[in-house]
Amino acid sequence: MSHHLVTCSPCYHSHYGHPYYWQYYSAPYYPMVCSSCYQPLYACQCKKPFSHMNLPQEIAADASVTTKEAFIGGVKDVSLSLEYLKTGTSPSLKVTITDGGTTAEWNIATIPDDYQIKEHFTTVSPGAVVKLEVTDCTARLRWCEVVSC
Repeated sequence: MSHHLVTCSPCYHSHYGHPYYWQYYSAPYYPMVCSSCYQPLYACQCKKPFSHMNLPQEIAADASVTTKEAFIGGVKDVSLSLEYLKTGTSPSLKVTITDGGTTAEWNIATIPDDYQIKEHFTTVSPGAVVKLEVTDCTARLRWCEVVSC
């Protein structure tokens, strides 16, 4: 009993008269171990990207807690967003950013009666310290830190 590959006629024979097993030659060669760490490919961590996660952060200040401060962490620069609402007769708001020995302040002395938001009003590097100070208003400073998992 002879064993034959069941294929169509043009695929069965090569130019040399031998059966042409196309399935053995159609896929490229893949090594079984990493060439850098020699670990099996399924366990190798050399070329896999680090997974990152966005971690929302915020500080809030109001009449009961008028000053809040936070440290900016993560692996990338963050974009700050500020939300505020007038609650008294003479409101004021101050955001202080200390980054690498440099201090920047953002003050607002006239706050409208309705809810206000300043999205992406500045970008801050990891390691910076942000401080929120309020009088006769409620405010939140928000950002998302990118952290490695």
